[in-house]
Amino acid sequence: MKTLKTAHIGIAVIGLLLFFSCSSTAKISENNPPFKVLKATYSNWKGSKPSENGFLITIKTNNSAVVLDTVFFRNTITPLIFNKEPETYSATIVVPNSKLDLQLDINSKNEFGNQVPHTSTKIPFDLKENEAVVSYLYKGKNYFHKISNVIKVSLN
Repeated sequence: MKTLKTAHIGIAVIGLLLFFSCSSTAKISENNPPFKVLKATYSNWKGSKPSENGFLITIKTNNSAVVLDTVFFRNTITPLIFNKEPETYSATIVVPNSKLDLQLDINSKNEFGNQVPHTSTKIPFDLKENEAVVSYLYKGKNYFHKISNVIKVSLN
């Protein structure tokens, strides 16, 4: 029993060390990244339902050897997808509707189908509305790069 308690404490300590070491890596690399952002744009989109809307963000770089991983934009964290034609990264960011049509009932079975309310994600960066941060892998390490001027375009 004592060994089990010691093991739990050891696992908790290792978990805390990993948590704090990961949180300290969320610093934007100010030195020259191994790529240049040639173009960074975003556009608003609306779905067929009133509750469906968000942003489409597109990033084009000059170095295909560097893999962009994630984008932090407008208090969201979204994985980037590489598109071969044209060679760009893109992410579809869904903005949740704050007005949910909930069915409330004393019998919880009648509440089946209610959507889970969105809880805001706090990203580790303070960004303006037209700024984004991308996470990228380079030589086996994870770095962050801030894009200062993401341009709004229309989807037409």
